[in-house]
Amino acid sequence: MHEMGLAANVIDIVLAELEKRNIDKSRLTAVKITAGKMMQIVPESLKFGLEIASRAAGMPKAEFIITEAPLKIRCGSCGREECMRRASGAEEFSMACKKCGANTPQITGGREFTIDSIDVAD
Repeated sequence: MHEMGLAANVIDIVLAELEKRNIDKSRLTAVKITAGKMMQIVPESLKFGLEIASRAAGMPKAEFIITEAPLKIRCGSCGREECMRRASGAEEFSMACKKCGANTPQITGGREFTIDSIDVAD
C-alpha cells in the first residue's frame, strides 16, 4: 500500500511550505491533489493516509481533495489525442487509434501526482 508513503511525503511537503512561508500549521484548511490514473493510487486509501498523517502532524482539521487525472494518449501516427477509459464490463483495453487504427500510443497524461494547492485560513 504505497498510499501511506505518499501521504507521509505530502504532509512533509505541506509542512515545509507552511514553514517556509512562516504560516502556522493550525491554519491549514485544505490540500488539493491530482493523481494520475497510471499512478495506480486508490484515492480513498490516500485520503485515509493523509488524514492519519495530518492528525499526527498537528493539522487535524485539514481537508484533502483528490482529483484523479485520466490516462491521455496521442497517436504516434496521426496525432489524435484522447482520454482512455475502459468500457463498463469490458475485459480488453485497446490503445489503438480510433481514427487511423495505428497502435502507436504516446502517453501524454495520467502519470502526474501533484499538490495543486495548499489552502489556509486568514
